[in-house]
Amino acid sequence: MSDVMEALPKDHPLMVAWETYKETDDYANSRKWAATPEYLEGSMWGSFMAGFIAATERAASLHESVDPASDEERQNKVPGAGAMGAVIQYRDMIRARR
Repeated sequence: MSDVMEALPKDHPLMVAWETYKETDDYANSRKWAATPEYLEGSMWGSFMAGFIAATERAASLHESVDPASDEERQNKVPGAGAMGAVIQYRDMIRARR
């Protein structure tokens, strides 16, 4: 594993979200308070918490959109055939959102 860091492309979903966030009042408020040493930790915590909650909600909504039945169960009406189809579908949906 490499420790080298490189910039993300400007069209990467994470960069698009970051640039969008920087336009918000929440960002401006967090930045203002972070500039004051005694409020730095609280400001950083607030930003972290907001991001964590947003990521958790996004994951939950993605999870809700996956049919828990496997392909074999859905397509061929074979009950109890396992959930590998759902696992693969979930994996593919996560990869598509990166």
